[in-house]
Order: sequence, then C-alpha cells, then structure tokens
Amino acid sequence: MRDILRRNLGYKIISVVLAIIFWLWITSLSQPTSLFGKTTINVPLVTYNQPPNLVITSNIPPITVQIDSDNKGISVEDFYAYVDLTDAVAGEKSYPVQMHAPEGVKIESISPSSVVISLDTVKDKIVPVLLDITGEPARGYEIKGEIILEPSVVNVRGPASILDKLESVTVEANVTGMKQSVRLARPVIFKDIKEVGLFAPDPNLESLNAFPDTVEIIIPIYPKDTASKTLPLRVTTSGQPAEGMMVRSISTVPSQIQLIGEAEALDELQYLNVGPVDVSGLTSDKIVDFPIDQIELPENTVLPEGTRITVIIDIGPSLTEKTISDIPVNIRNLPEGLTAESIPPIAITVNGYPEIVNPLTAGDFSVWVDVANLAPGTYPNKAVLWQAPTGVTVVNVPSVRLVLKSTEPENTDENQEETANSSVEQPDENSYDNLNNLAEQRI
Repeated sequence: MRDILRRNLGYKIISVVLAIIFWLWITSLSQPTSLFGKTTINVPLVTYNQPPNLVITSNIPPITVQIDSDNKGISVEDFYAYVDLTDAVAGEKSYPVQMHAPEGVKIESISPSSVVISLDTVKDKIVPVLLDITGEPARGYEIKGEIILEPSVVNVRGPASILDKLESVTVEANVTGMKQSVRLARPVIFKDIKEVGLFAPDPNLESLNAFPDTVEIIIPIYPKDTASKTLPLRVTTSGQPAEGMMVRSISTVPSQIQLIGEAEALDELQYLNVGPVDVSGLTSDKIVDFPIDQIELPENTVLPEGTRITVIIDIGPSLTEKTISDIPVNIRNLPEGLTAESIPPIAITVNGYPEIVNPLTAGDFSVWVDVANLAPGTYPNKAVLWQAPTGVTVVNVPSVRLVLKSTEPENTDENQEETANSSVEQPDENSYDNLNNLAEQRI
C-alpha cells in the first residue's frame, strides 16, 4: 500500500500545487479589485433621463477618472459616469460628464469632462421583406410556385436619419442541393438603398429594431417536370345566418392559389372549391382559416408547402325596400321653340342594405325626362331617366305625362284670308233686284 502511495510521488505533489494555484486564480477573477489611494480607472458612461422619442446615434466613449480613495472596500464596479439628458432635443450637443462614486472617494479629474452626443427623433416605418436566395436546388429540381414570407412586411423603429435610407429589409436563405420544399426562420437584415448594411455608430447601441425581428420562409421545391397552374378560389357555404341577417359577400386571402401536379389533371381545372363553410346562426362577420386537408384536390395534384387560405364572410342585415316620395322631375334638352308643362313629383322604390337605404331622401336622387327631338304634343306615358346613390337598386320608377307646346304664333296667311273674306260687303236682296232691273233696261 505504501508503495502505491509513494509511486510517482513527485508528480502527485506538483499536481496538488497546480490545483491550488488554479483555484486561487479562479477565485481572484470573481472578486473585484480593491482600490486604495490615488488611482486612475476607466468607467462606463451611461445616460439618464433620455426622452423616449429620441435615440442616441453617436459613439459613447469610455471615461477615464483619477480618484483618491481611503476606502479599501471599493472596486471599479462601484463607479460609473453619466450624462443627464433631461429636456434634450434632437441634434448634436455637448453634455457635462458627472460621476457616481462611493463615500470616501475624492474625484480628482474626469477625462473627458464633457462629451458630444447626437440625438435623433425615433421614427417607425413599415417596409417590405425581400428574400435573398443563394445556391441552386439539386439537379432535376427547381423552385416552383410562390415563395411565402411570413410576415411580408415588418415595422422598423429607429433614428429618422437612418430610416430615410431604408426601403426594405432582407432575409437570406440557401437552397443548395435541396430536393424538397424548405421551411425556415431567418433574422431580419437592414440594408440601405445601395444594399449596404446599416449599423449604429456605436456597436453597443441598438440603432434599428424590427418587429418582428425574424421571418418565416417557405420555398417550394419540386421536380422540374412537375406542372403548375394558378386557379381562382370558389367558396361554398352551408346553413343560414340568423333571422334578418344574410351573407353579403365572401372573399378569400389569397384570391387565387397555385396547384401543382400532372399537366393532364391541371388542364381540366377552372377553379378550386373551398368549403363548405358553416354560416349557421351567424350575426356578425366571420374569418375562417380553412384547413388545407379539407380541400378536395384532384388526383395527382398537391398544394405548395405552407399554403394558407383565409375565408372572410361578410354578414349583415338582409336587404330592405323603401319608397322615396316627392322626387322632382326635371326637363332636359328642350328644343328651341317649345315649352313643357311642369311635371308633378314622383315616388321611386329602391332596394338595398338598410344602412344605405334608410337614410335616403328625395334630394339623393336625380330624375329627368329627355325631350330631345320631340314634337309638340302630349305624351301620356313618358319614361323617366334617373341617377341613384351607389349601393341601391331601383325597383320601380313610374312613367309621367309630358305635354310640349310650341311658342311660335299660329299661321298668319290663313288668318289674313279669313279676315279679307269677312270684310267684303255681301249684297242684300234689294241689291240683287236692282241689278236685275238694270240688266232688263239695257236689253
């Protein structure tokens, strides 16, 4: 047993000594260095009372401080320098550096005693997300279909001077050797209009922040001989909304979708059915993320990876009718030389959504009769033309009685002839007798 303990005794002693030294070194790292007497130290510079609508866009330098301490229980961690940004405004300005120090410490000098800090207004900007793809899929494969970025836009917050250079954000993806669709998440990268990275002047400052800061990417990759076709979506429903309510409209996001598969199967398709979507008892709008696995697809066809279909159902009160009375009827295109008798106001019946129809008054309608190329006379059932507000259907418009008269005087030649005939003196019976007697005497 003793031989075993004495074997390689020298190495064992050296190992123990090294272990003790290593332990002492590790212990010393976890304890701050004490400061005593006159010492020069570097301390971080922090800011206080920074207005929430401003952001720092300049470098924050470290501060060198000379101290005289009679307190052996202090360390560098007990010191820091700061500037007070109360009432600060955007722009560049010099601020005095102040110190926080423990009791028993005399600050002999601060270098620099002031710092120049640039502040800029915080701004939000919504920008699109662009994808930077590198590499190529495996031989015989290709990117086929729409690449999905979720979200496709992000909100970026940062200094206005930097955001003015930002037109979009970028995410990167590598598809080298891929044989199937790729789904991954990538961080947002900031680049200016020259595709140069945007960084804060001070690496310790978060100059730009994106919300969200990561984007999900779905890249559809399929064999090259696979066909694809973009089809509109048609939604079917089941059930009936609540009493007095109706389905006003149905839309989908996206409005059309890409289907991938054999060319023969795709050629026969004109649209893709989505549904049925249950609307039973609905009293308000409904948004449905329709399950992709419930869509009946033709044989040998598939939807691209990551496909999502959102159905938006607009529910509102049912259509109603209303009769609008006392609508004036105007005369248009009246020919020269004609006058028209005034036409009494009429009533029009319209149909539409209650929120549109109920507030309507006679002043919302324009009704007229076009009398161009008409001759004088009476037209007992003249059709009227009208213009109604958007969103209503005119159900019934009555015809009107139109009377046109000439403004020219009656024919004067006929009147003159009648007047001349009436002005010639007609002989009486005695005159006829005298004429006869005179004729007999001449004979």
